[in-house]
Amino acid sequence: MDKKDVLNVSVVWHYFSGFADYEIKATAISSENKTGKFDILPGHANFICVIYNNLVLYTPEKKKRIYAFEKGIVEVSENSVKLFLEGKID
Repeated sequence: MDKKDVLNVSVVWHYFSGFADYEIKATAISSENKTGKFDILPGHANFICVIYNNLVLYTPEKKKRIYAFEKGIVEVSENSVKLFLEGKID
């Protein structure tokens, strides 16, 4: 898989929720904001917004990882995605 076909994702939530931060590669990310659901794909335009409820990461291995949380911020720039999440929901 070409580097242009993946997103480099950093998840930060130890400051707010006490869970371990981590990094992962993804081929797509789905989440939602106040206006509705949206997807982030490789090559996405620079983007920043507040997100709510859940996040789905699709890995290069064709696996789906789902994370639930109260709110967060997503920032996208040059195939790099930074997620700052607060309040894990089980």
